[in-house]
Amino acid sequence: MAGNISFETAEYNAFGPWAYEISDRYPLPRLFAPYFTADDKAVMKIKIPREIERRNAEPGMDLYDYVVALYEDRLLVLKREGDTVLEKQIPLKEFKGVRIYQNLLKGGYTIFSARGSISFPFNSVSLDLFQKLTNLSLERVKPQGRDISNLPVTETAPESMLLINMLHDVEMKLPGVRVGAVQKSADVHRKGATQNMIERMLWGEMNPEALHLYTDRYLIVLENGVFPNHVGMQEFGYTQTIIPLSCIDGIEVAHSEEYSLLEEAGLTLGPDRVAYHYEIDNEEVAAFYNALK
Repeated sequence: MAGNISFETAEYNAFGPWAYEISDRYPLPRLFAPYFTADDKAVMKIKIPREIERRNAEPGMDLYDYVVALYEDRLLVLKREGDTVLEKQIPLKEFKGVRIYQNLLKGGYTIFSARGSISFPFNSVSLDLFQKLTNLSLERVKPQGRDISNLPVTETAPESMLLINMLHDVEMKLPGVRVGAVQKSADVHRKGATQNMIERMLWGEMNPEALHLYTDRYLIVLENGVFPNHVGMQEFGYTQTIIPLSCIDGIEVAHSEEYSLLEEAGLTLGPDRVAYHYEIDNEEVAAFYNALK
């Protein structure tokens, strides 16, 4: 009994908004422990807390909603549902890419695979931990390189300071990364919508500015927020999507069926589709994705 109390109290004392890399200091939550052996060979394991106020937590509660484990050949995502656990295995040979969203303290992580995507939230104070998970995963995927000599390089510079800084960071980490296209922010008009000028000023939507980068192995898209942004609400976040070029199943460049005055580049990743919108007169985004096909 004393051991149980000690474990529960220690877990409660450490509980907060932070995700933890599982270690001797931060052990597996008891609910998830049966899914791992004593000699488990995971490269890293992360536990993600429930989104509750600390004052509503107490020793003995199941305080963690997810455990994510990376192995040499797969990713394992475990999700708490009440007092049970749902399990999803993602073989790295079926890996299609990742997306990280961050806005102030709110974060979201999506893994794309041939079996479909899976997403989970996290507090952005733990962002470095999920960047580490991304880097270690991509190292093990080992995507094939391709000839990129036919892909365009734009001289257009981003406008937002956020994307200027993010581009600098990527260039420092990936020497030789190229900017294929820049997508400027633009008004969004849904087809068939009837809004007057005041409504558009209050409730209008914007297509976020974005950078479409590439290396011989990866497509990297940096967006200033998430599509669509809302007019009048300052966007403090970003979306970063990293997709191995060899994992893209198809690319379609066409008019948007939902938004007037916007084109759409749609990427097929297994059963999922990732779409990027751009103005009809933005020739460089269209040229980039047509060349990427």
